[in-house]
Amino acid sequence: MSGATVSLIVAIVGVCGTLASAVITQVLSQRAAMRVSQQAERVRAVEQRASEEQRRTDQLRSCYVQLNALDRHYRDAMLAYAYALKSGPGDAEAEEVSGARRAQRDARAEAQMIASDPVLRIESGVNAQLTAAYRRLMQAVGEPDSSARQAQLDQVIALLDAVIEKLGHVRALMRVELGVVQDLPAWYDPGTGQAAHQQAGYS
Repeated sequence: MSGATVSLIVAIVGVCGTLASAVITQVLSQRAAMRVSQQAERVRAVEQRASEEQRRTDQLRSCYVQLNALDRHYRDAMLAYAYALKSGPGDAEAEEVSGARRAQRDARAEAQMIASDPVLRIESGVNAQLTAAYRRLMQAVGEPDSSARQAQLDQVIALLDAVIEKLGHVRALMRVELGVVQDLPAWYDPGTGQAAHQQAGYS
């Protein structure tokens, strides 16, 4: 093989090596860029999921705070009205009950779209007892006989006093779902809501 041929082969190999090096460098660069892009996409997906989860948690917290507050306010307004009726007409208290009832109904409507089934199941027992108390309260308002009215008002007060324990059960479950605490308290009874629901005459 002549020197010219050897030189030509060496030149060709050199050119091919240079071209191959450029191609390999480009391929490796593309792969690195792809890995960076994939990593960035994974980070974005994780951040998006975390943001969505936080949004749902914030929405649930707002719903639970409002439902808990308005259940309690509705109960307190009826209790104040019942005590007012024991000694007079209680017109101001009647208006407060009406507003509290509407607000509580709206909060429950929202909760039915957001709250978990366990919370709704227990809270339905609270609502059933509040509804039973409201009906008896309205019966007492229309009762002409004073002694019969007093007896009905005492029943209303007893119903409303019993609601406090059930509100505690709802609140305990809400706190666990929101991550405020890890475990339900020892006194928590998951059957409380259903029991109250049945006692109030609902199914």
